[in-house]
Amino acid sequence: MSPHSKAMMTEWNTEELIEADKRFVWHPFTDMREWCAREHKPLVLVEGRGALLRDSRGREYIDGNSSIWTNIHGHNHPHINAAIRRQLDQVAHTSFLGFTNPAAVELARAIVALFPESSLGRVFFSDDGSTGIEVALRVADQYWRLRRSERHRFSKLDRLAGTFLPYKFRISTRWRPLPQPR
Repeated sequence: MSPHSKAMMTEWNTEELIEADKRFVWHPFTDMREWCAREHKPLVLVEGRGALLRDSRGREYIDGNSSIWTNIHGHNHPHINAAIRRQLDQVAHTSFLGFTNPAAVELARAIVALFPESSLGRVFFSDDGSTGIEVALRVADQYWRLRRSERHRFSKLDRLAGTFLPYKFRISTRWRPLPQPR
């Protein structure tokens, strides 16, 4: 870890952070009753470098699952940090709903170029797994609808408890075919 890390450790009030976390944060896939129990003292991670994480008390840990498989190149990778800083100097974030940006176009073109010419013409960028799955199902549904295939229609998607509510599916406890497109 960097020499600056030791100085940063004095900036954290671990007990105050834990108390505020228990009061204001809802953690995914976590039993919040156990999490918020007085005796539970979660780790407050404040720095990472490579495969190592450091907590607010200065202890180091190996990040054995790459922060849930989203950080496979390690923490504070110089090349990735530099690319992020270059992007931040231009724009931090823009919506992809009706807009585009040079980085997205360049990346999509590079990804499509990796595949045989007739196999992949476009890419869809997603920021999480559930959106990626939803879009994959929508794309597959559209593919088979355009080919007028009844055999490959999705008839059981309404069981996905509201995932597709904005689209055309409803929550239901019984199986039925999707409505036909107009």
